[in-house]
Amino acid sequence: MNNYLMVLLILLSFGATAATDTGTEEDHRQLRELLTMAQTAVNNDQPSLLQSHLHKDYVITVMNQEVLTDGRTVEQLFYDWFKKPDAVLKSMHVEPQATIKTNIYEGKFGICHGTSTDTYELADGRTFAFDSKWTASMIKEGDDWKLVALHRCRPHQQPTDRRLSQRARVWWSSHRDQPLAVRIAS
Repeated sequence: MNNYLMVLLILLSFGATAATDTGTEEDHRQLRELLTMAQTAVNNDQPSLLQSHLHKDYVITVMNQEVLTDGRTVEQLFYDWFKKPDAVLKSMHVEPQATIKTNIYEGKFGICHGTSTDTYELADGRTFAFDSKWTASMIKEGDDWKLVALHRCRPHQQPTDRRLSQRARVWWSSHRDQPLAVRIAS
């Protein structure tokens, strides 16, 4: 029995190392460009820049835990958050940093995670900032990397502006008739 267990452990450890590779320098250059492009798209209110970099089956979970797919696009989200007459946000600025170099599996699937400092400006001019975390999964199609999944969240102890956190509590919620609501309670 112990011999079988030892053989199984050896085979499993070999399989795990064989499946993971470091990818090429070109892979990592493209993945860094993908992160920079996503930051530019968000910070400059240009969600259309993202479209060609999304896998056809993409899933993005944003800060309020709303899920975006081809049924609810990034462009629709930006319209609801920033452009609608009753939009509560004026702008958003993100500064994502990868915590690790992307783990690339079999040369075509990558997983990365990191942090970001995010600043939101409300329609009434008030701003708040907090740190967030993200996890991304990418797939290589031909010579190009595409984003398959992105999940963003924020640690509980935020916002970082203590004056704002003393005067107000900010939280995100999602509703069918109001995709994003920022509620400020004194």
